[in-house]
Amino acid sequence: MSDFETNWRHLISGEERAWWGNPARAGLWALSGLYAGIVSGYRAGFDLGLLKPTRLPCPVLGIGNITVGGTGKTTTVRWLVRRLQEWGVHPAVLSYGYRAGASKKERNAVTVVAGPEGIRAPVTLSGDEPQMLARSLPGVPVLIGRKRIYSGRQAWDEFRADACVLDDSFQYWRLEKDLELLLVNATNPFGYGHLLPRGMLREPLRGLRRAGGVILTHASAVSADERKRLRGRIEKLKPGIAVAEAVHEPVRLRDHRTGAPLGIELLRDGRWLALSGLGQPESFENSLVELGARAPVPARFRDHHAYTAEELAGAGARVRTEGLTGIVTTEKDAVKIPAEWLESCTCAVLEVDLRFLSGQDAIERLLRERIVDRAPGVDVLGSEAG
Repeated sequence: MSDFETNWRHLISGEERAWWGNPARAGLWALSGLYAGIVSGYRAGFDLGLLKPTRLPCPVLGIGNITVGGTGKTTTVRWLVRRLQEWGVHPAVLSYGYRAGASKKERNAVTVVAGPEGIRAPVTLSGDEPQMLARSLPGVPVLIGRKRIYSGRQAWDEFRADACVLDDSFQYWRLEKDLELLLVNATNPFGYGHLLPRGMLREPLRGLRRAGGVILTHASAVSADERKRLRGRIEKLKPGIAVAEAVHEPVRLRDHRTGAPLGIELLRDGRWLALSGLGQPESFENSLVELGARAPVPARFRDHHAYTAEELAGAGARVRTEGLTGIVTTEKDAVKIPAEWLESCTCAVLEVDLRFLSGQDAIERLLRERIVDRAPGVDVLGSEAG
């Protein structure tokens, strides 16, 4: 992540103890009040019926979070899409396309990253997360656009999608959703308890009540007692809500240049350069340690960073000069790294999948009731209608 973001997090977390820390936090707290007024006012327009969300012809599943930073949305979206496919649903994925080429030029633009026939747009147009989803979900339409109203309509008009799955949409209120799943990072669930910019909350915590279910991600990183307290706090905000616990489990290691599988044990006892542009790079680095890597050397860039040839050449130089085993990176980052830019440097890609520790049945029940049973091309038993 950038130096600015690192320093900001040190400040809002209270780690910054310099004399100017408290006055700076007070200033950010005042700005949070202004931000709260804007967000609450906009949300009130929907709650009072002054603003009306648009309804698509197919059911809509929204996945998002209440804080900024990584909660593992993309991996969760992939798991949910695969689950829907197993039940006979033909979904489309709608993503904002953060920093994507097309979305920067026209607010209403829609780009089809992938259709049933395969990839249509390169990563320079799609952005990293939509490209990762497109490559790992063959045959699934993936569309990007700032306004999911337009990308959702195109998903229906062009592909007759049985359902639309919205990536990062908890604060996108202009499209009516049949189910909202909220992801909460168990290691920092509520962003230090303050709204932006004093904390990491995107909206007041009462917004959690809109969720049909909550998935606690990175759950194994905290104790069972901490998870119990967190569940209690969530259930106090919305009694009876379905709460599941999940981890992002490393499942495969592959050679970035050839795509060939590598034994995940290759990470053991190696000293790797951990290259990432993530909202929560610590989670990736901790996974490497858990897999046996010896003191991974962080090479952190800001979330969604577009790598240059010079930066990757610099990473390769660090591997050589510091005597490291090689570079290990994430699926999200790998789609932005041309293999030829790494010269002869070893580069491994760590692939992860979502695995539930508890509550999977409750989440699947919500999916069945609110998405599968309402999908126009699927019967109530989850098999394709003739």
